[in-house]
Amino acid sequence: MDFSEFLVPGLIIIGVAVLIFTGIYFSDKYRILRELKKVRRKQIGSARENEYVKIVGKAKHAGQPLIAPLSKRECVYYDVKIEEKRGKHWRTIVDDVRYYDFFISTGTEHAIVHIQKQVPNSKRIYLVTDHSSSSGTFKKTTPEIERYLASHGKKSTGFLGMNRTLRYKESIIELDEEIAVMGIGKWKTVDIPSDGYSDSRILTLTGTKEQKLLVTDAPKAMKRVDRRL
Repeated sequence: MDFSEFLVPGLIIIGVAVLIFTGIYFSDKYRILRELKKVRRKQIGSARENEYVKIVGKAKHAGQPLIAPLSKRECVYYDVKIEEKRGKHWRTIVDDVRYYDFFISTGTEHAIVHIQKQVPNSKRIYLVTDHSSSSGTFKKTTPEIERYLASHGKKSTGFLGMNRTLRYKESIIELDEEIAVMGIGKWKTVDIPSDGYSDSRILTLTGTKEQKLLVTDAPKAMKRVDRRL
């Protein structure tokens, strides 16, 4: 039997499999989970100056909370993606990410996550998509989403007023949601208490290109933390 006719298709299949594996392995989600697996969680009060430390706790706002555009939930971070189907492919038409610095709380201890001024290569964020919907030929979108689309210069209808095939995805850090954060800890003196956080010294968490600020609400991250791996 001549196996040469199977060689090229086999190599193509292997090549595609390698590309898929590489894409998954180096995705933000799995990079974050691998990093979190390396170290144990720490209590905020026991963090040392300039220590690259992992904290697990609940997200708290450090001012006015954001309102997630699609689900209307209070949050400190949201990531909304709206995609349109054209032929067999989906194309992103809205990519809306907003966030503020926020607190992470572990009982009576609090740290502030300085995410707002981090440059892109000094942070890595992965959030679970926990709200989604769609609209299309036989399903209109809601007036609220229509207004949101309009704020980004888009609309749910196209040629002759026909509904476009759209899907909406929203990922957020909701208030009081349990999250894992890993960053470089620095202790700073607080002169004016903020929103009830009266500690005179507070731990701040930041990142660099080498030691990135990692933030996730992935359930697997929470389980790994609980097992203290």
